[in-house]
Amino acid sequence: MTKRGIAKDFFTKTILPICIAGILFLVFYNVFTEDGVTNYFLVWIVCGIPFGIRRVRIWLIPRNFDIGGTAGVLAFNFIIGGLIGGFVLVWMLSCAAWYFLLTVYRILTYNSAYNRVAREAISSSDVVDVRYEDIE
Repeated sequence: MTKRGIAKDFFTKTILPICIAGILFLVFYNVFTEDGVTNYFLVWIVCGIPFGIRRVRIWLIPRNFDIGGTAGVLAFNFIIGGLIGGFVLVWMLSCAAWYFLLTVYRILTYNSAYNRVAREAISSSDVVDVRYEDIE
C-alpha cells in the first residue's frame, strides 16, 4: 500500500466519521442537554439519524390520519432510524479506532526492510523468490 492509500484510508475511515459525529454532537448539544445534564438516549437518537435513516427498511406510511397523526408517524420513523443509526455510529467509531491503530502500524512499518522487499517484488515484472533470511 502506498502512502497515498494509507492517507486516504485514514481520512475516510477515521477522520471523517469522527468529524461527522463531533459536528452532530455540537450542533444538537442544546437539544439533549437540560440543566447541565446530558440525556444520552437522546444523544444516541439524534446523532444516529443521519447514519440510520437510510437503513430503515420498512417505513410506516401515514394514511388517513390528521396532521397530528401524520407528524407522529413520521416522528416514529425518525426515532427508529435514530436507534438503528446509533448502533451504526458506534460501529463506525470503533472501526475508526481500529483504523487509527492500523494506520500507525502501517506508517511505522512502511520503510522496513521486509516491506521494501515486498514492494520491490510486486513492482518488478519478474517473479522473485525472497526469503526472510535474505532480508537480514
